[in-house]
Amino acid sequence: MYTSFVKYLLNPASLSIDVPLTFVTQFYGEDWADRKLRIYHSSGKKWVVMLKQVKCMPVLTDGWETVVSELKLQKDCLLTFLPLNHFSLHLSSYVNGVCDQSYFTINRHLRLGFTIIEDSFVQQCFEDNVVAGSYEINYKGSLWTVSTSKFNSNYVFSQGWTQLCNDLGVQEDDLLVFEKLDDVMFGLIVYRDEVEIRLSKKVESESDDDVFQIFKADYFKTFFKDIEEDDNQPTPDESQSGTVPSRTPKKVHVKETLKEGDGLHFKTMQDVSLPTLKYIYINLVMIIAYYNSCL
Repeated sequence: MYTSFVKYLLNPASLSIDVPLTFVTQFYGEDWADRKLRIYHSSGKKWVVMLKQVKCMPVLTDGWETVVSELKLQKDCLLTFLPLNHFSLHLSSYVNGVCDQSYFTINRHLRLGFTIIEDSFVQQCFEDNVVAGSYEINYKGSLWTVSTSKFNSNYVFSQGWTQLCNDLGVQEDDLLVFEKLDDVMFGLIVYRDEVEIRLSKKVESESDDDVFQIFKADYFKTFFKDIEEDDNQPTPDESQSGTVPSRTPKKVHVKETLKEGDGLHFKTMQDVSLPTLKYIYINLVMIIAYYNSCL
């Protein structure tokens, strides 16, 4: 179930603000319209608004303009809404990308290889302390160690960040909220299409114990030898006993990935009989030619 959602305040003068349909249907069900909600803020203020249907879409209205006015919310600021129960939401607003001990950023690990730490957050939460070093990123109880570095004038999470994204499936352009939990740990919330998503750490499907290496020359020597031996085995017509030989064809385990170096790395992924390898030999030659061109 979605547990929170985010919105950019595009028009502070508007009397309403859209709510993601996926959130309301998941949290409130199909009968979500005309629901009275209370909005709470960390300042202690609270307001009553209505969740209504406008042009088939859910909006917060009938009191929303008071929320914007009293909090003096600015255009394009990010708002997060966390349900406290079915009748109330907790509202947080990010000024210059920062809210208390939290900040938000957009994931750019594919394009940049890191994610930026909001500069205003560094100034507010670290002051004169050095940000460089290693930190723990806590996502739903699982920890990843990432290191900071400086890119131009910004601190960034660099080494270890791509690994976290790969392990969890964090995608490019996901909105990320980091909360400073203590001096060495950050909490992480991931939003996609304006709603918080729950990611699970991927189960490792490969182990280094299943990978072995042979050199190309040795591989082809054994490959052709095994094919020749297979061709020389008696056929039903050649057998002296007149019965079909019971010899079981040899098996080879093949991995589709070629790694750097003079050796070929194979993974015990799939059994392939040697007669079958005769027909895929030409494909293998093409792969080796491509491999050699990359060296």
